Amino acid sequence: MTSALVYAIYVIVAALYVYALVDCIRTPAARIRMLPKVGWLVIMGLFPILGAIGWRNLGKRSAPVEGRPSTA
Repeated sequence: MTSALVYAIYVIVAALYVYALVDCIRTPAARIRMLPKVGWLVIMGLFPILGAIGWRNLGKRSAPVEGRPSTA
């Protein structure tokens, strides 16, 4: 039972990392915050878990919602 839980955690962490990596590569430069794309990729390469969480929370601007006035 414990080994199945450990494997499940590894799968979740790997999925988060792959999602963040692909999302960073596919995101246009205009939507990236705080660092250039290469900087985010280096951080994700050196610190996979923290880099993926950082990208998810700090790296990308949210997409503009249609029908809502822009604040920029």
